[in-house]
Amino acid sequence: MFIIVANVVGVGVLGLAHAFAKLGCWGSLTLGITLGGSLYSGILMTRMKCKVPKALVYADLGYEAYGNLGKAFITLFGYTYMSGICLSFQLTAALFLKEMTNGLCFFYCAIMICAIVLPLAQYRNFAEMTLIAVVGALSIIFPALLIVIEVAWNGRFQPVETEWFADSDFEAATVACMDVVFAMAGHVFFIEIMSEMKDPHEFRRSVHGAITFLSIVYIVISFVGYYYMGSAVLNPITHNLTNIAIRRWCCLFVLCHIIVAYVMAVMVLARGIEQVLFHRPHEDSKHASFSSRLSWLMLTSTIIFIGFLVSNVLPFVNDLLGFIGAMSGVTTTFVIPFLLAPVLLKDELSQVHIHVLYGIAITSCIIAITGIVSSVHRMSSSYESRSPFSC
Repeated sequence: MFIIVANVVGVGVLGLAHAFAKLGCWGSLTLGITLGGSLYSGILMTRMKCKVPKALVYADLGYEAYGNLGKAFITLFGYTYMSGICLSFQLTAALFLKEMTNGLCFFYCAIMICAIVLPLAQYRNFAEMTLIAVVGALSIIFPALLIVIEVAWNGRFQPVETEWFADSDFEAATVACMDVVFAMAGHVFFIEIMSEMKDPHEFRRSVHGAITFLSIVYIVISFVGYYYMGSAVLNPITHNLTNIAIRRWCCLFVLCHIIVAYVMAVMVLARGIEQVLFHRPHEDSKHASFSSRLSWLMLTSTIIFIGFLVSNVLPFVNDLLGFIGAMSGVTTTFVIPFLLAPVLLKDELSQVHIHVLYGIAITSCIIAITGIVSSVHRMSSSYESRSPFSC
């Protein structure tokens, strides 16, 4: 459960109140649908993994259902998602470090994040990361409490404008929806986590616990943030904290959480690339040969360096998260599982159930395409306000 929470909760939760400001009451509906869809998607993946115990990664389920085409499709979107979240973690971690250091140049903050993440990225499986996963999961609780208390306290003395139907243009509302979707993504890691468990059936309990936990955190921060700050709520919501000391403490804990999630994403992405390039069995960190350690160091260094470059070229948090959520978050969480289940679980599902799953997948594809177009357009417009490689 801690690994799921450390992986899923984090960057997205801090932008939910801002998404509500763009969506109004539709924010509640979007959050409810995505929470329910995320939970059911995780349950489907657990059932499919138990049905295909030899599946070690997400793409193996695609191969079992649709052959090489299915494997290639999931590999493409899975790696795109993992690459995207590595970029988003690099970007947001550098921004929070900049906040902590009282406005140190973003370029230097990004370099410092790379220096912190690279040594930790030498972990090679989730079992080795249990301790820091616990730290990552717990480190989001403290800032969440501080944010709720501080925002609610200061919001009592400020005039607030909230709307049932927000006056946002279609593009802004679409990107806000994608921000909510991004907060629910992370399922691309589930099969690998289950592959390292002695009993994959127990993963279902972990999914229930993790989704329950993040539901409470998401709902509280979303509603409290929007109720007390209204349309003035920012993304991330930590920008609304008026007490400098509280803001910096929040940034410190959130930074710890993001770094743990960043390390997990780098590890999974490097493991997949290693398998494609070297075609050798995976080794644990403790028992790896020198050549294996060296190649792993080169892979993780390359991934982190690319994250550094792209985070300086695209320093726009809202739009980047929206783009990742639309392109890969929707696909890996709300499309692929609903296309695989009717094939892998056909003996357990009714025809009506199968048609519903296909309908959800098609609807999600339409939403994803709309989100991609809106996010790309907004990113292109954002260059007018901030140039690449600037402070």
